[in-house]
Amino acid sequence: MARKAKTKVVARTPTKSKKTKKAIAVKSVKPARKSVAKKVAAKRPARKVTRRGAADVAKLRRAVIAGSRAKKPAETIAKELGISKAYVYALKRKA
Repeated sequence: MARKAKTKVVARTPTKSKKTKKAIAVKSVKPARKSVAKKVAAKRPARKVTRRGAADVAKLRRAVIAGSRAKKPAETIAKELGISKAYVYALKRKA
């Protein structure tokens, strides 16, 4: 029969002394750094994601087409409808 491999458990550096119950100052332990993506996400306000039905999308599409016929820029159309500029272009493309 094959022997079971022994796994070593890596112990953390102690933060308290077992004898005196005092805190030990450890210089080598560094706090975990946040990743760049988490920092960027923390700066932005949380947006509520909404799923739209087919009827809502059709209304938005009509509004986008009407706005583009009126020579409005995509930015103003997006602000009026409360959607992103990229979504305005996507709705134009699907029309």
